[in-house]
Amino acid sequence: MISDLQEEQACFYVLGLLPENEVQAFEAEIRQSAELSELVASLNNATLSLARSAPPVELPAEAKRRLLEAVSRSQDRIVPFERPRRFAFLPWGIAACLAAILYSQWNAAERDRTNHQSSLLNRDAELKNTQDRLREAEASFATTQQQLNERLATAELARNELLARVASLEQKDFIAQAKIAVMSSKLKDRPQAVAVSLWDQEKQSGLLVVENLPVLDAGKDYQLWVIDPSVAAPVSAGVFKVDATGKVRVIFKPNQQTPTAATFAVTEENEGGVQSPTMDKMVVIGGV
Repeated sequence: MISDLQEEQACFYVLGLLPENEVQAFEAEIRQSAELSELVASLNNATLSLARSAPPVELPAEAKRRLLEAVSRSQDRIVPFERPRRFAFLPWGIAACLAAILYSQWNAAERDRTNHQSSLLNRDAELKNTQDRLREAEASFATTQQQLNERLATAELARNELLARVASLEQKDFIAQAKIAVMSSKLKDRPQAVAVSLWDQEKQSGLLVVENLPVLDAGKDYQLWVIDPSVAAPVSAGVFKVDATGKVRVIFKPNQQTPTAATFAVTEENEGGVQSPTMDKMVVIGGV
């Protein structure tokens, strides 16, 4: 970066007005700085161009005589160089230097402005390209997401169909292997009460369907029992309640193995069930 002082020294240097004690130091600076060397060269060219453009003028005889006398006297003594004060006097050479400096600064500023504008245009182009790529990626992502959603829906449909088919096969297999026990009513006031048990001996579980049983009072439950000749006492298979119409459908599992379940019965018990059935509270009973 060229300082204001260096610009002023460059102007005096090309005009031959730079003091001798500053010339060597300034020339060293010129050799060390390519930017300063370029400035000096441009100022020199501008000064020469301006000088050549001036029309030749014939000196008057009196002015010519005085000039020769001054040159003769200067050979005998050295006239001290008085550095002109800044902006006190601007001959045409200094004006040319200043003009060249201003032009150089303007030219540099114009280059910077052009480079900056070009950089902005390049950035705008890059931004537009990035936006285009983002839009393309977004569209591609939307298409991919739609395809994935369609595949997911298809897979979900196939899964539901498979589950339904498995459930159907399991139900058919359960019915094919199930032992059916029809339990008749033991209630004098509800002879139409009935229960059906579908028992899978291998899985040790079953399905109980009940109809027309009376709704129990609070604190009471119905309890299902599995009677197996190989087991000393009836085995509890859980408690249940019926709805307002006397119906219920439940999956049951005895609390211990019953290798040869033969009879199923339902009793009325306290809520939560008991360890042994209350025989006088039997509501339905039936064998396989």
